[in-house]
Amino acid sequence: MATHAPARDPLAGTGAAGVRRESREWLWSLLAGVAILAAIALVPLSGDDAALSLWTLIVMFCVLAQGWNFIGGYAGYAAFGNVVFFGIGAEAVALTLLNGGPFWLGLLLGTLAAGLFAFLLGLPVLRLRGHYFAIATLGIAEALGELVAAKAIGGPGGEVSLTPPDLDFHIANTLFFYGFLALSLLTLLGTAWLARSRFGVALVAIRENEEAAEALGIPTFWYKVGAFVLSALPTALAGGLYAYWFLSLQPTGEGGVFDVGYSVSMVLMTFLGGAGTIVGPLIGGIIIEYLVQTTTVAFGDIHGQLLGALIILVTIFLPQGLIRLVRELTVSPAGVKLSYTRRFTEGVRRVQRFIASNGI
Repeated sequence: MATHAPARDPLAGTGAAGVRRESREWLWSLLAGVAILAAIALVPLSGDDAALSLWTLIVMFCVLAQGWNFIGGYAGYAAFGNVVFFGIGAEAVALTLLNGGPFWLGLLLGTLAAGLFAFLLGLPVLRLRGHYFAIATLGIAEALGELVAAKAIGGPGGEVSLTPPDLDFHIANTLFFYGFLALSLLTLLGTAWLARSRFGVALVAIRENEEAAEALGIPTFWYKVGAFVLSALPTALAGGLYAYWFLSLQPTGEGGVFDVGYSVSMVLMTFLGGAGTIVGPLIGGIIIEYLVQTTTVAFGDIHGQLLGALIILVTIFLPQGLIRLVRELTVSPAGVKLSYTRRFTEGVRRVQRFIASNGI
């Protein structure tokens, strides 16, 4: 009489180790992000206003990269026009304050307007793919900035000057710093939720193979629209905070609230840290913006060339980002115990094979 081996538990042996590792990975990423933000939170204690302004700007760009990560990292749609949400948030706060309204109302209106704009914009442009989608979003951001400037919204050429809050300068700067920091923390928590949710799993499926995701019954179009709206919310809030912190705004040109250079920075920061990861955009934002600020001062004449070279290097040598590079260099195969030296050696070989397979 034939005997049948008992069904193998899918969580037994190496499978269980893999599942446990995956189940812990999101938590370690979240804790790492919280630890980084907690360390940054100590900056005001130095009493250095220059350092405070620098780190306020760095954290703001971290928020922008974290927001872009929802649509570009998880859904895999390279939106080069996300600065439009930043501009909407900034303009909404500026116009609200100019008309005597409270700051919180401007933040609320800007966030709602950006979310609605992302939804309406997503209906046509998210039917495009690849570079067509990227070019479409880039063009819309440029067009909206030019429209604000041409209509002189807020002032001649769209330029706006706001009255500073009725607070001590250092106290006001500290409050804005912690505002950006709190927004970054909320976006980090939202990313951790997304990574473990059905919504996030569906977005990853779309990123890896959209046709296969559709065949599985996933309503890919509406998931993409949802990710686009989600990416707009923290970006608009960051724009609103920036408007009242910086006080002087222009819609176009270098440093304008619709400057597509912001979008390029979001993309670069996310890819450097690790697109589609929880803590990657935060790390990438800190590294890139710190380098941008220091090279602007030290190498102002060739700042643009240095940034372009950095984009090329990241694209060629770190296409998966720092987080995945560290993972490849330190994690051993599930169920296999290796020394840290052996893990690193095997990781280097995997990275070399990846680079060679891509013709680099």
